[in-house]
Amino acid sequence: MKKHAEGRDASPRPALAPSLFLHPLFAGQPCRNASRTWEQQPSSTLACRTLAKTAMSRPLPPEILDRIVDQLHDDLATLKACCLVSKSWIQRAQKHLFTSLSFNALTPALEFWKMSFPDPANSPAHHIQTLSICHPHLIRAVDTILTFCNVRRLDVFARGSKNPWISLLPLHGSFPILRSLYLSFDSLPDSVILDFICSFPLLEDLTLDCVGYGNRVQRWDAPPTTPRLSGTLQIETGFRGTRSIIRRLLDLPNGIHFSKINVPWLSEEDVRSTADLVSGCADTLQSIDIISGMVPSLSPPSL
Repeated sequence: MKKHAEGRDASPRPALAPSLFLHPLFAGQPCRNASRTWEQQPSSTLACRTLAKTAMSRPLPPEILDRIVDQLHDDLATLKACCLVSKSWIQRAQKHLFTSLSFNALTPALEFWKMSFPDPANSPAHHIQTLSICHPHLIRAVDTILTFCNVRRLDVFARGSKNPWISLLPLHGSFPILRSLYLSFDSLPDSVILDFICSFPLLEDLTLDCVGYGNRVQRWDAPPTTPRLSGTLQIETGFRGTRSIIRRLLDLPNGIHFSKINVPWLSEEDVRSTADLVSGCADTLQSIDIISGMVPSLSPPSL
């Protein structure tokens, strides 16, 4: 019996898979079900549970933690909670929380932003990729807006422009990698609109929404550096207030190179404007989307 006991104790024991059994998701589960349980977990649920366990145990390596937080990119409530758990989680969570930002006149949002992030170097402004300025009053206060250096899409609602203190000039060139511009305006002079568009050399997509009458200019000197204008051109509401602007864009030194055009047809003059656009983008145009609102008696000419 003694020899048998010694031999039993000395026999090798089967090796276990510690990485599976020690993981909080698989604690107490058979090894054969571990991989199946992992696959069945939704990515957001898995990330939340892993973060909860991490807060009470040894911290994960930074690159692993970043990957976990990235799984929560569309769960704003959990991302906000992450900012309250650990300082090491804040920066990665802010990357997704501050992807887009809108300043409007309903709340003093810009003032709140300044109070929350008084030091531009430590603010999440560099995470902003989509920025909306929803009221012209805010265009005057650009000292903070200028810190958003990674904005790729800009929406500006420059209405009420009959007031002399509204100007787009402070925003000229403020977003060096801007790719998409949505501009809604009423009675701004064409020269103001054109100068603003041309201040972004990397601009590709352009949407113009004019809710008033065009203010034509007799003379406008195009800058030496013009935007790419190689993405999508979209005219909303109608050509009525943008027709002269489009003619000026067609005369730019480098021309226009849109690959897609979305325009409304409300009159025969809109059809002629569309024909000019198609001719100006003949080498690059891939598709055109036309919303026709003309009466049946009008017979649109072929493009």
